[in-house]
Amino acid sequence: MENSIDPVIKEIPVFLSTKLADKLFIFQYPMKAAHEGYDNATFTKTAIKPENQEVVIEVQINTQDSHYNVNKGQAIAAHAEMSSKRDQEEDERIFDSHTMDKIIMQSSRALPNCDNYAIGVFQDGELHITPLKGIVQMRPEFNYLDKIEKRGKDEGKNTDTEEEDEPAKQVNVTFARQVPDFIKKMREQSFQTHAKKCLEEQWISCQYKPATSSLSELTRMEMFCSTNDESANNLNLSTKQYLDLLAPPLKEEQFSKANIPSHTTSLSYIRTLPLLDQVRILMKDAKVMSFAQLRTILSTEHETTAILKYLQQVAVLVQGNWVVNSELIYPKDTMSAHSGIPAELMCRARDYVLLSFTEHEFVDRRAVSSIVKLPAEEIREIFTNIAKHQPKKGWRLIVNPSKEFSERYPEISQRQEIFWEAKRKHLREAMEAQNQAPQRQRRKSNRESIGSENEERNIGRGISGRKLMRDSSVSDNDSAPENIKQKKINRNRKTSETSV
Repeated sequence: MENSIDPVIKEIPVFLSTKLADKLFIFQYPMKAAHEGYDNATFTKTAIKPENQEVVIEVQINTQDSHYNVNKGQAIAAHAEMSSKRDQEEDERIFDSHTMDKIIMQSSRALPNCDNYAIGVFQDGELHITPLKGIVQMRPEFNYLDKIEKRGKDEGKNTDTEEEDEPAKQVNVTFARQVPDFIKKMREQSFQTHAKKCLEEQWISCQYKPATSSLSELTRMEMFCSTNDESANNLNLSTKQYLDLLAPPLKEEQFSKANIPSHTTSLSYIRTLPLLDQVRILMKDAKVMSFAQLRTILSTEHETTAILKYLQQVAVLVQGNWVVNSELIYPKDTMSAHSGIPAELMCRARDYVLLSFTEHEFVDRRAVSSIVKLPAEEIREIFTNIAKHQPKKGWRLIVNPSKEFSERYPEISQRQEIFWEAKRKHLREAMEAQNQAPQRQRRKSNRESIGSENEERNIGRGISGRKLMRDSSVSDNDSAPENIKQKKINRNRKTSETSV
């Protein structure tokens, strides 16, 4: 390092502390200004789910403040109390003082994975770092208001349905069939299973300690690593070996300049990359683009056949325009930023949205949500990235539909139709497996057993029975004309007797 152009000015020892590695969180409050915060607030109740990284905090409101509306606070508390009394699942009163005297804050993950993040403390010329468990953002939640609104809608529906008696309906009994292993695996990775695991974990009550308390000061001291630990100095490595451990070099086949975010690169730099990387960056940035637009952005030196070849690897054809693949938006082994949904489920949901756009020009987001069954913010993000909303019609793609590409390149268009047909079958099976509820097997009733026994008895004599019925029907038909003739003869005799 002595002959290096960039000499070392100062060396700082770095220590890794693991005492709080599984307990250290960063709390962010995006609804509060940085200079306000909650340092001087009173936390009346706190609870946490460590495995799912969920936190609930109740912050006290100063009801004596001149800006506080007492009448409004009492009205909200009264509605919330009615909601809690009618709800069988909740036994506790939301507001004990009969007025809205607190705000309930619910957490959401800011990052799905914090393995590469740590908190550092620099003191006495030493840097002590502690790995982070997670980063959560705290926002106010008003579930009791949502329950009041929902209960009002349900009561309105019940009054309408009570007026009319429902007619008797036929009940169809279905029996559960054996489910393949891959469908069971998809069910385990579904959002319903993830939500169920979150509900199964119990809340752990906590006691909030201010930052200036003695216990907080002792906890901060645990972020320092003991310098007596001999393992901290056992690094008998060369400079190159240490750098390789600190930042492992990527394999050549895994390295791609296209991984650089497109907003940090200029168009002139993008044009210096290989053609595949150019198409990938442009499509990932634009999300939806026509082939004519892509052709004008790329250099004229590239052949059209080569562009089409690479375009089919990174995008799919929807309504005559090209949309970037879901795997590029949600890479493998990643999770969504809003709710931590696995990338596989996000790709499946986005593919279903694209499939809907191949079948209809306008798509109803609520209908898609009822089938996909993902959080509303995830579905909204998928739609807003590729479509725009039109009132009273629904969502449509950002770029208008066009038949120019299909007419100019019918072979590629036909190939894309075959792709979407296969994708339709795959998504239908996946959605059915995700939404199918396990069904119980019911014992056969006496009526069903008697019916099955009669069917078995009739199997052996089915042929002879059919012949007898056929012969009897034929004989009846043959005897019908004779009966008619006999009736006419008798009637003629009666008329002749009366005339005499």
